[in-house]
Amino acid sequence: MRNNVFEYKEYIGSAEVDPESKTLFGRLLFITDVIAYSGNTVDGLEAAFREAVDDYLQTCKDAGDIPDVPCKGTFNVRVGPVIHRDVALAARRIGLGLNEFVCKALAEATKTKPTQFIEHLHRHDHAVHVTLQSPPITAPSSKQSKHWETLGETAAKH
Repeated sequence: MRNNVFEYKEYIGSAEVDPESKTLFGRLLFITDVIAYSGNTVDGLEAAFREAVDDYLQTCKDAGDIPDVPCKGTFNVRVGPVIHRDVALAARRIGLGLNEFVCKALAEATKTKPTQFIEHLHRHDHAVHVTLQSPPITAPSSKQSKHWETLGETAAKH
């Protein structure tokens, strides 16, 4: 157990105490499904955690469901426009993309060695199709022909 959490098969579970009932309990963290467990001792709580993970995975398999996975590697952070701009500029100054810059900062803050940076590029290609409807082309009248010839001669002189 590290920092009041258990780890098993990539799942993380809490270890908490209810002083009133004098029981130990926990739940799987960072997933949307609610999976809880309890025990009378720390070793019993850890065993209940592992059993809860195994039961959860087996129940999902039996039901044909995909189990929820904790900490998938992406999350949104709302920092406001000023911090967003300042971080983007800082990343640009040292030649990094915003994602890589933030990943490095988070790894440094948590003393975690970054293993891989994943840059997600999102691009939109827009094609615009314009259909113009024009009247049918007809032969110019003699007056229009004379006008276009005059314009052509004037342009040729200049």
